[in-house]
Amino acid sequence: MATLRAVVEIEPWADEDDAPWPIEKAEPYRWEVLDGSTAPATIGTVMAALARWCRPEDAEEDFEPTAVEALRWIAEAEYLVLSAGIRAADAETAVNPGCCVDLENWRDWPNTWHGHPGPQIKHADDGLWIREDEKSQSPVKIAAGALPGLMAGVREDLIAFLGAAERWAADLSADAGLAAAVIANVDRHVLVSAPLEQL
Repeated sequence: MATLRAVVEIEPWADEDDAPWPIEKAEPYRWEVLDGSTAPATIGTVMAALARWCRPEDAEEDFEPTAVEALRWIAEAEYLVLSAGIRAADAETAVNPGCCVDLENWRDWPNTWHGHPGPQIKHADDGLWIREDEKSQSPVKIAAGALPGLMAGVREDLIAFLGAAERWAADLSADAGLAAAVIANVDRHVLVSAPLEQL
């Protein structure tokens, strides 16, 4: 049976000490699932990437923000980019998004950009066929009519991830209000909590 999961691309850091809080020390350039069980180190890596994206243009190049300052950047950002997307998988095959995909338009999957080079998605009478590329012989097949339920599952996972991220931010900053503001701004950009049928 096919599944859809929200996944985030773990990107490399030139120096882990540049991050304003602990991040993963594992090998970069891989995909991690976003849900309520996402590890704190992965959450820290995701949030550090967001903070780096939100860094004010007038910040000195060698300025190293405190954890609270970096969280405020995220909470106050007018625009956020979360390098994440949708993974389609079955018992035999997993097809991840391509490089540089943004989770902002996840609700439009599969009719949205999938990164580059990006998976190949074919609409057929019996559903969707998703391949890593045109040469892949083993597509992930999503049966006709199954997509709404699978997308509802992605939303539930993302809601659970935001809950875990809010707890992480509150523990890190000792400021529940700041943590809530951070997650509210992420939610505003990624459109997680709004019901699917309203968009």
